Amino acid sequence: MVALTTLANLIMIPMPQPLAEYDLSPVLTYTLGVLVDPVTAAFIVATAMAIGTGYKVVTFGFPPVFILGAMLVRGLEAGLISFIVRLRAPTDTRTVSGYEVLAMAVGVVFETLGFFVLDWFLFGWGVALTVLPTIVDAVFIPVAVGVVAAARSRLGVYRLL
Repeated sequence: MVALTTLANLIMIPMPQPLAEYDLSPVLTYTLGVLVDPVTAAFIVATAMAIGTGYKVVTFGFPPVFILGAMLVRGLEAGLISFIVRLRAPTDTRTVSGYEVLAMAVGVVFETLGFFVLDWFLFGWGVALTVLPTIVDAVFIPVAVGVVAAARSRLGVYRLL
């Protein structure tokens, strides 16, 4: 799962400034948040962000501090989604519940606020404002819902761990 999440992190879609680029890692961040336990979800996503963002630092000249920020914020996001999902007993093991979608939405808000606070602390108010469009990661929630539903259907399990 680390390799797949890293690969999703490296599939970059160019975006206008201030976004620069978008990657597909949110899909697996949300998916793992629903399908695996909080510690495992956080570990997988943080490790994948370290590898993927580290590659971007070396190849594209991203600031090295992005590695720690991506690991911290996105790893905690996956763990938070997983924690929230586990607060409620499953009602139907074949579908994705509205509660799980809500947990993903909370994760997106956490990610946006996390990047905002880190950038404000590290770079100042002006730079921090440029990360607020990260909330657009919510567009990946329907894709993650499809991935979770497909995994549950094909594997015949409600959760992987």
